[in-house]
Amino acid sequence: MTRRLLSIMVPLFLALGVAAPTDAAAQQRRPPAGAPAEQPVKAKVELQIRVVYATDAHSKKDPRLASLTRYLGHLRFTGYELLDTQTSQVGLGGKATFAVEGGRKVTVELLGRDESRARVRVQVAGSSGNKLLDTTMSVNRNATVIVAGPKHEQGILVLPLTARY
Repeated sequence: MTRRLLSIMVPLFLALGVAAPTDAAAQQRRPPAGAPAEQPVKAKVELQIRVVYATDAHSKKDPRLASLTRYLGHLRFTGYELLDTQTSQVGLGGKATFAVEGGRKVTVELLGRDESRARVRVQVAGSSGNKLLDTTMSVNRNATVIVAGPKHEQGILVLPLTARY
């Protein structure tokens, strides 16, 4: 993995709180007494991947990315464009493969899930099948993590991954 990729991914994982929450943080998220109970964990997880082109070649910011603006700001690019959105339903142990720009493939495997987070393995392969990334991470329930790195044209591809269940 290149230094540039690591220098982008590590701060993003930290900024997005990918690591497991502390006991105090978990307690703060519990509903107050008398509040409706959380929805039960569904058998399948909806995995959504967005493909975002980040560049310094322009300063346009796609309005469809408004919910990600604060996270994309950590990347220090000036322009962001949503290229594609793909969704797949995956059961425990299942995999979803998404084709992305430049002939690349992103495979997400659901390793586990509980009431608060899903554990996934994310693999990104280049157009020739070479492995660009292979990592395991946690995604908070109904939340997004950002995977960034593969070069594309005059910038990089950013891959926000959402797990809904």
